[in-house]
Amino acid sequence: MYGIGDEEEKDVLPTFCKCGPQKPGYHCLANDCQFAGHAPAPFEIAYSHDNGEVSHDAWIGFGGDMEPEPYNENEVNTLKDTWQKVCKKKVDEAYNEYMIKTNLQDKSN
Repeated sequence: MYGIGDEEEKDVLPTFCKCGPQKPGYHCLANDCQFAGHAPAPFEIAYSHDNGEVSHDAWIGFGGDMEPEPYNENEVNTLKDTWQKVCKKKVDEAYNEYMIKTNLQDKSN
């Protein structure tokens, strides 16, 4: 295993490693893996695979063309609030559509 900026292998693969190097998963976080890192993902909505990984085309986050021009912090805060409400609504809609398409019962009732 190579650390950032290392040119030679220095450490042994942890025994809890399920998928090999360069393929992180929940087990990395659960075991506080020294090789694991994370990046904050504020204001993002995503679909993750069975190991909790998100592919490059399965997420969208607030920013870029969603921000006002010229930039205005107060307006950005209002837009982020709108983005949060839209995301929560779409998650609920996705759940409801899934339940309808699969003919499953809502188990919370």
